[in-house]
Amino acid sequence: GRYQLTLQLTKARDYGIVQLYLDGEKLGSPIDLYNPSVVPTGVLDFGARQLTAGEHGLTLEIVGSNPKAIAAYMAGLDYVLLSPAK
Repeated sequence: GRYQLTLQLTKARDYGIVQLYLDGEKLGSPIDLYNPSVVPTGVLDFGARQLTAGEHGLTLEIVGSNPKAIAAYMAGLDYVLLSPAK
């Protein structure tokens, strides 16, 4: 079916820059997860996606680090939400 894909990540002082993929396809541009304190990114909307029955892969690739960040190259995924597309 057709689903709206939204998710939320966490930002922190030791988090990297990430690129998200769904089934190998890039979801938007890289996201810088650096922040001096721990905060949520807020809802990230990746639009409506056609998904077939069965398994799908959501990949989070760490592609770099903000120069201000502690170079631990970490990331935090708070949630993924698939809801019927309108």
